[in-house]
Amino acid sequence: MVEIPVSNESDNPEPNNKPKRSASALVALGILFSRLSGLVREFIFGIFFGIGGVSEAFNMAIRLPNVLQMLLGEGTLSASFIPVYSNELERDEEEAGRIAGAVAALLAVVAAVIVVFSVVFAEPIVSVMASKWRGDARFDMTVSLIRIIFPSAGLLVLSAWCLGILNSHRQFFLSYVAPVLWNIAQIGSVTAAALFFGVGEFSGSSTELEDISTNIEVLGGLGRVAAWGFFAGSALQFLVQVPNVRKLTKGLRFRFDLKRQGVQEVLRRFGGAVMGRGVVQISALADLFLAGLLTLGAVTALGKAQVLYIMPISLFAVSVAASELPELSRMKSIADIKERSQAGFARILFFISFTALAYFFLGDKIIGALFEYGRFTSDDTLLIWFALGAYSLGLIPSAVSRLAQNVMWSQGDTSGPAKIAFIRVATSITIAASIMWLFDRIGTTNLREALPTLYDTDSPKELLRFGAVGITLGSAIAAWVESVLLWRLADRAVPGVSPLGPLKPLLPALGAAAVVAIVMRFATDDMWPPLAAVLAVGFSGLTYLAVCWLTGVPQVNLVLVGPLKRFRKG
Repeated sequence: MVEIPVSNESDNPEPNNKPKRSASALVALGILFSRLSGLVREFIFGIFFGIGGVSEAFNMAIRLPNVLQMLLGEGTLSASFIPVYSNELERDEEEAGRIAGAVAALLAVVAAVIVVFSVVFAEPIVSVMASKWRGDARFDMTVSLIRIIFPSAGLLVLSAWCLGILNSHRQFFLSYVAPVLWNIAQIGSVTAAALFFGVGEFSGSSTELEDISTNIEVLGGLGRVAAWGFFAGSALQFLVQVPNVRKLTKGLRFRFDLKRQGVQEVLRRFGGAVMGRGVVQISALADLFLAGLLTLGAVTALGKAQVLYIMPISLFAVSVAASELPELSRMKSIADIKERSQAGFARILFFISFTALAYFFLGDKIIGALFEYGRFTSDDTLLIWFALGAYSLGLIPSAVSRLAQNVMWSQGDTSGPAKIAFIRVATSITIAASIMWLFDRIGTTNLREALPTLYDTDSPKELLRFGAVGITLGSAIAAWVESVLLWRLADRAVPGVSPLGPLKPLLPALGAAAVVAIVMRFATDDMWPPLAAVLAVGFSGLTYLAVCWLTGVPQVNLVLVGPLKRFRKG
């Protein structure tokens, strides 16, 4: 969705298929603010909760409503609602508004039914998702948190509906920056509660808090405050978008009208989109279920690794894919769709490839700089780095698949990507379930003994084990399977669409950056973690940019502008 409005008028000064960067830049800027505030939230939660009973319960509780949000919200609406609404806007704005109102009414009722069911049956739901927790304090804590948090899912689904409206009207920034309020509400509630009751009671790394029951007894109240912050933030995220939606949408009426042609088309596409997004969410639930079977720390490690994993996908893939979908949906020429898609792949790969490299070689530096404070220890950093490193192996295919999927959605095909999503889920679950027990035999202590040159071996603690790495590795392999199948499907619909061409020019720069990253990780071993991360990532990143510039990668001008750009032309 990056781009300019498409016009058929002859006085249009630019070709219809020539992209401008303003829309994707606005999406990326909104996502950047949102993700940075998310990192601050994780930093605060890491200080007060670390990896313990409350942290595990909170991460389990928020995952379930997130599944509902993604199932009925962002991804599904992107596939089914935005193309139909965008096309209708070109013909009849009043009719588009009626379609939007009918879709909103349907979403609200479905979400409300699911929310009520989940609140009433929270205990049996947790029994299924975390059966190993029955009998310890995490189980009751998770049930309590779900009953506070789950109503937020309905608000987040309606927030995603607002995003669909605003994106279709080419207003991208507000809907993607709105989650900042969601994060601020959680940060503010936890910080205020900690200050009110006394920071000293919650912060620190007391070994007695490693016991699950003691951890929840001391920190449970603060965890419930965080859950209420989650709910308040969800309401703010929705409400801040409502005024603009009402102003832009003509003829908006919240009423059931399932016989309207546009609504029927949305529902026709919605079925395939729910199947596609649904199986992906089933995969997320399966990962959560598998993590719940592992030793303490797996659920939290999975959650924190996903925060870092999703950030570059959101910044560099969703920003392009989201801004392209309305424009691709309006295009009729296959040649224009191909050109626009290839340009999108090139922009995504330029940024995402280096991010995957940095996570793989320097992930511990990044995690240590961001989270290693208070109760969050170096053992926690090591566990999450290995989970993130496995995730990073699938970062490139996961990112480019967002745009490949949107190419298919723009052509009205939601069933093809849905079938491929089923294959991804089956692959991920099969691999994860096969290898996670092997990884769970590896603990922080014996890994440090095996890598004495990289890690201090003085730590007596062997609390955390690496089963979560098996889950993230299964996810990475499945991402490649899905991507290859999606690329082939997209190539049949739009011949010539492929991310492989834009990736090849980046290989020399990636090789040089990897060498510098390896050198810098050893050179910065004894430094203050934030400084070590800045230097290691900074030098390898500058190397990547320099080699890209020297080898003529055009996307480098997205970063190297001004004097360097003029110097090269001279």
